[in-house]
Amino acid sequence: MATRVATIVSEVFAPWICAAVMPPLVGAMTTTPWWRGALLGLLVTVLSAGVPYAVVARGVRTGRYEDHHVSRREDRPLLLALAVGCVLTSLLLVRWLGATTATQVFTGLMLASVAVGAVISRWWKISMHTLVLSASVTVLVALEAALALLIPLVVATAWSRWQLQRHTWGQVTMGSAGGVALAAAAVAMAS
Repeated sequence: MATRVATIVSEVFAPWICAAVMPPLVGAMTTTPWWRGALLGLLVTVLSAGVPYAVVARGVRTGRYEDHHVSRREDRPLLLALAVGCVLTSLLLVRWLGATTATQVFTGLMLASVAVGAVISRWWKISMHTLVLSASVTVLVALEAALALLIPLVVATAWSRWQLQRHTWGQVTMGSAGGVALAAAAVAMAS
């Protein structure tokens, strides 16, 4: 039963899910009219989540990747470099299209999160699940304090990655701490 719950939590709060949901959400929360921010965020979603996920899905089908979590550390650098390029492209596009500072800073946070994960993954298998989710939750709480109710999701996701034996406690803890630190810096820049 614990493995099944951990699998569901791990899938629902995967990095690409955050990368898909957060840009339109942050855009809508920080832009007037809200729908303009949501549309710009959707552009970020397509480039930053859609393209890398399509590459991973193809890699799993062809046997390049073991699974859609890209569990082998050795497989991550090239894929994370692609993700950095996709996020950088989306950042340049939304900046050119006149996105709010908050939307640009959040997209920059996505870029920093992937870049930090890519660098660390060359030597150590940090949890991208907890890094991305803790950064996302930190941003949401900064935008709306009542969203602090989401913090237990980071703990549940850390537990799920450990329960599934994808990461050690150190890897999920450092992912969480790194995400909070990166998001705190981004929030300070946006203020």
